[in-house]
Amino acid sequence: MQATTVFEAWKLVLSHILKHGADFTDENKRVCREFLNLSIEIDHPEIDATRPITVLNTFQKWDYPSFDDIARTVLDSNLAPEYSYSYGPRLFSFQQKKNQINDFIIPLLKNNPTSRRAVLTLWDPLEDSNPLKRDMPGLVAIDFKLRNNRLNMTTVIRSNDMFFGWPANIYQMHVLQQYIAEKLGCKTGSITTFSTSAHIFQDQFPHIKKILRMA
Repeated sequence: MQATTVFEAWKLVLSHILKHGADFTDENKRVCREFLNLSIEIDHPEIDATRPITVLNTFQKWDYPSFDDIARTVLDSNLAPEYSYSYGPRLFSFQQKKNQINDFIIPLLKNNPTSRRAVLTLWDPLEDSNPLKRDMPGLVAIDFKLRNNRLNMTTVIRSNDMFFGWPANIYQMHVLQQYIAEKLGCKTGSITTFSTSAHIFQDQFPHIKKILRMA
C-alpha cells in the first residue's frame, strides 16, 4: 500500500486490518485482529508526522508520551530508567560498542550515496533471543536508501499495534530520518513500515471507526 501522508496511511492500514484481518485471542487474553506482512509506504511523512498522536490524545483515554519523550527514545544513547530497553542506546551505542548512526550509516552514505548497505539492527541476540523474555524491541531493523537527494527509510517491525503503537513508531522514524538527513545535507524522503504482525484489538474498534470517518 502507498499513501501521501501519515494520517492517510494510518487510515488505510486500520481499514485494511479491520476488513481483512484474522481474529484470535492472544497470550494477554485480548481479542486481536491480525494481518501478516503488511507494508505501507508514506511518500511525504513530513507533512503530518504528528497527527495520529494528536488524534489519539483527543480521545482523552490514554496518557500518551509527549513528542519530546518519543524523540528521546530514538536519539538518546542513554537508557531511561523507566524502560527495560530503548531504541536510542541500540542505535547510538549498541552493546556499548557501536554507534550505528554516526559511525556507520552517516559516513557510509556520505562516501557512497547510492549504497545498498545502509542497514542497522535493533534486535540483540545476546539480550533478546531468550524464550522466557517478553519485553523486547518491536522495531528490529531499518534500511536507508539515498536516492535523488532524498533519504528514504524502510523499517521492519515484528509486532505492531497499528492503532496505538504505529503512530509513535512513525514519529520516532521521522525524527531519526530528519537527524540523518541533516547530517547528510539532503532532504527527507519516504518512510515505509513492514509489519510482520500488523494488528489491532477488539476494544479499539469503536475508536478506529471514529478515525476512519475523519477527513
